[in-house]
Parts: sequence; structure tokens; C-alpha cells
Amino acid sequence: MTTATTFSWAKDDWTSLTEMADGFDEYRPPLSTALEGQRLELRCRVPDDLGSDVTLVHEFGAETLRWTLQEGGATREGTETHELFEMQPGLFFLHYRRSGEDHPVVVTMALDTRSGQATGAVGELGLEPDPHLARQQWFQGQLADSDATAGGAHPRTTELLGHRIRYAYSSDDVYDHVYLNQHLFTWICLGGAELGVGDTDRATYWKLREQTYLFSWLEKNVGVEGMVLIDLAARRTVGIQFGLDQATGDLVNITMGAHALDLGRVPGVDESRPGPA
Repeated sequence: MTTATTFSWAKDDWTSLTEMADGFDEYRPPLSTALEGQRLELRCRVPDDLGSDVTLVHEFGAETLRWTLQEGGATREGTETHELFEMQPGLFFLHYRRSGEDHPVVVTMALDTRSGQATGAVGELGLEPDPHLARQQWFQGQLADSDATAGGAHPRTTELLGHRIRYAYSSDDVYDHVYLNQHLFTWICLGGAELGVGDTDRATYWKLREQTYLFSWLEKNVGVEGMVLIDLAARRTVGIQFGLDQATGDLVNITMGAHALDLGRVPGVDESRPGPA
């Protein structure tokens, strides 16, 4: 049995986010150049808001990505470094920071060039009244040159609920996730800098393909946005953590990967309800 340090709810007693994130790229999948030279236009909207149409264009270069956002007659654009991973044929995970903002902003998404569907979020830090907490705005889109429609967008899913999955991000860093319900999950560190630390935080789940999910969480203690593409068939993940170090206030913006092991599922209460003998 591994011995953990004395647990504390105070974030100042936790391992700093910078120290925690060190080494999380050991099991990260290789970067992809499969979209180099391509221009991908997405017709986007906020989920459940049919009046929020925007156009988001990405032009992939050898080392940079140019993005253009058109909304309500206004156009914004920029050129950024980016990280792109191809987790299955035609299924990409894209992450980049919008460097021209007056506060930290990142864009993270799953992009399926076969189905023409994309789901992602704009993550932000440094906003009042809680500048240490991460905020997140989801969007979904369809590739303009595909047959994809908004009706076929990636659905929210309950397929992970009840599962306990173990993730090894490195030869040292191991975490368990328990997916409790549509809005909450619990995480606990079983190995690494955060050994013995755990919490229950807000969660969002999308289904991308069979046994393939986009999972995201917002931490309430150390203000982190996390997002992970989970491929249960391949037992692999890729993801990000985006937050402010609780000790220094420094920005932590990393991509990471893990090997995954599904430890089983606890049945829902409608499937198994305790009662008198």
C-alpha cells in the first residue's frame, strides 16, 4: 500500500500545479502534421443556441496555425503555434492559445474530418470576480465542405457514468477517475507529485465515436480547465490542462497523454437499488 501525505482541502497545501504537470508529456501521443497545408472552415454555434452562428477557419501551416473568427459582421484573426494529435484515422485533437488577448485564452477541440463534426471549448482565465478560476464556453461546428449537419453533432453522453478508469500519464503519475453523474466526477492521485490528493469537480461528456469520448472538467480548488479525448478501445488518451499555478500565479498550459485501464462499472440506482431482504 502506497502511503500518502496528510490530506488537506486547502489549495495552498497541495502540490503546485507547475510541479504536478512536470512529466505529464511522457506518455503523450506524437504530434501530427496530417492537416498541414489544409484550410478547414467550420460553421459553429453554441450548443442549444440556434442563434449563435459563427464561422471559424483554421489554416494549418508547417509550424503555425492561422485562425479567423467571423461573428455578427465582425472578424477576428491571429496566427499561433498549435498542437495537433490524430488519435484515430481522421479524428484529431487540436489545442492552441490565442496570444493576442488581454487574459489567457485557449481553444481546444475534437475534429472529425470523416464525419465533418467538431466539438470544443474556449477556455479563459483571469476574469473577474474569480480570476483564479477557469471558465469555459462550448461550441460545436460542421465542416463547410462536408455533408455534416447540426442535427448530427456529437451528442452528450452518459456512457462513462459509473465507470472507474485508471490513467497513467507517466511512469510515475497515476490517477483514477470515477464518473458519478452527468455533472460530477471524482479524481484521486495514486502516484506522482499529488499522491493522496483528490476532489470532486464539475464534468462534461460528449461521444465522438464508438468507445471514444471527449471529457472535460473545471476544478473549483486549483482553477484548472481539463479536457481529454478518451479512446477506450485503444486504451489511450490525449488532453490538456490549463490553469494558474496556485503558488506563483504562473500560467500552466500543457498537453498530455495517458494509458487507460477501465476498472469496471458500478450499476446505476435504477439497475441495482438496495432494499430490505
